Amino acid sequence: MQDRRGSCRLLLALLGLCFVGAASVPAQAPKKAAIQAVSDRPDAVYKLDEPATFKVESEVNGEATFRLSEDGFKTVKEGKLTLEKGKPATVTGTLSKPGFLQLRVTLGKDEALAAAGFEPTKIAPTTKMPADFDAFWDTQKKDLARMPHDAKLEHSAKHSDAKVDCYKISLANVDGKRVHGWLSVPKGKGPFPAILTVPYAGVYGIEPDKRHALMGALAMNIIVHDLPVDQSPEFYEKQANGPLQDYRNIGMNDRQKSYYRQAVLACLRAADYLCSRPDFNGKDLAVTGGSQGGGLAIITAGAEPRVTLLAASVPALCDHAGLAHDRISGWPAWLRRVKGDEAAKVLETSAYFDAVNFARKFKGKSVLSVGFIDTACPPTSVYAAFNVLPEPKVMVAAPRLGHSTDPKYGPARDELWKKHLPLQPPQ
Repeated sequence: MQDRRGSCRLLLALLGLCFVGAASVPAQAPKKAAIQAVSDRPDAVYKLDEPATFKVESEVNGEATFRLSEDGFKTVKEGKLTLEKGKPATVTGTLSKPGFLQLRVTLGKDEALAAAGFEPTKIAPTTKMPADFDAFWDTQKKDLARMPHDAKLEHSAKHSDAKVDCYKISLANVDGKRVHGWLSVPKGKGPFPAILTVPYAGVYGIEPDKRHALMGALAMNIIVHDLPVDQSPEFYEKQANGPLQDYRNIGMNDRQKSYYRQAVLACLRAADYLCSRPDFNGKDLAVTGGSQGGGLAIITAGAEPRVTLLAASVPALCDHAGLAHDRISGWPAWLRRVKGDEAAKVLETSAYFDAVNFARKFKGKSVLSVGFIDTACPPTSVYAAFNVLPEPKVMVAAPRLGHSTDPKYGPARDELWKKHLPLQPPQ
């Protein structure tokens, strides 16, 4: 078994793999699992106290164990299940409060997950808004604004083409750090709407976001580490195993020292830079991301009033306080890592970096996605943020999906852009 540190690195890698290079990976027929479980409704959504029945099928015979829980946290029921090849077995359960009922079936080394949502659009956040939340972030944004962008752009002939110019870019950030990323500019008259893509978890390099530029938007994508974007995998691995190891936990008990303070300000710096460009149309700014990037997208949208559109896939950083209220928390589940007096301080700090509190402040239109069997960014935490977003909003719900992007999310996001952004693809 991996040690805790190794497990954390593996989770960060998996969080990233869900969102990088999906379009370039050749489709493969999924290998049929030895055990499969599914709810008795295609949408897996139920009213409170309604029975949800899960069908379990197995390719092997044996006695399995099962656990019904509140989204993988509190146990509702446990038991044994006799599985026979070709003969479905069933497990039934319910919830009397809004949430998710998760089924986990284990037979030897084989395992299956399924889940049912019970009135998920009524899930209320556990995270509270600090009295000085606005004052804290106003101070941070004013400190950032006093600093010139100091934009350094380097044209990339390698990535540019007849329709898009790509620039490696870096901008000044707080604490002597810099924000690194790519700017992709459509060739044409402009002015253009802008789309900012913020990063999933991990330490890695990135390629330019030409796709959004080809749609007709100023497209900027960034990383939140003060690192160049185009180094070797070995370079990033050294950073991930060295100064940036477990970066998500740095300063988790001090809002001024939290790694996410400079990460949030990196996103805000990028958004402000886009708005300052003469080829920006002055009114249409969108932000998007997945996993950690989904949480940072919600945070950016709530902290930057010029953001009009938000798209977030399986967002992290949602409802950190859950574990203090006998409920699952969103990634990175800081309260699992501390006890006693430190836990109280971490809980207090987490509220300043909770996507729920920023969702409460967003005024635009949004599309989110959620996986009902996501164990990294649990659906309870995702709905806690979604439910406080203003209308109009859309949730792309995937009952049988874990921590990855639903195929329906991309088209839903593109529809949001096309409907509300004045996109003119370069000719």
